[in-house]
Amino acid sequence: MGSRPDIIKDASEALEPVSSRGIIVMQGWYDKDIKERHVTLWDLGESDDNFSDDDAEGVTLSVQVTIFSRDDEVELAGEIKSLMKQHGFSFEGRNGDDSKPEDGIYMKAQRFSKYYESEEQENE
Repeated sequence: MGSRPDIIKDASEALEPVSSRGIIVMQGWYDKDIKERHVTLWDLGESDDNFSDDDAEGVTLSVQVTIFSRDDEVELAGEIKSLMKQHGFSFEGRNGDDSKPEDGIYMKAQRFSKYYESEEQENE
């Protein structure tokens, strides 16, 4: 059995240029104790794809990348979208209701998916 794809790890690697600037990129959800802007990665689950002979030939995993900040992070969101696409992710959409700050915090959520082929080799 091959190693399971890890979309959180892949997303973290894709966003390395963001975290290397000192912006927190972490798995999980909003942490009210973190006062500066931070980016969270949330695993949205998976779906089997490309069926042949009743076996899935791959799996598509989805992840939500959410920016929490005191500012409306339009540029950072654009950078994240670009970095994710460069690393093989597909942009699935953005939550529309992210412009109203709650407790002065803007939330900008984008969803991405990535297809992973199964690593099972056929034994002839």
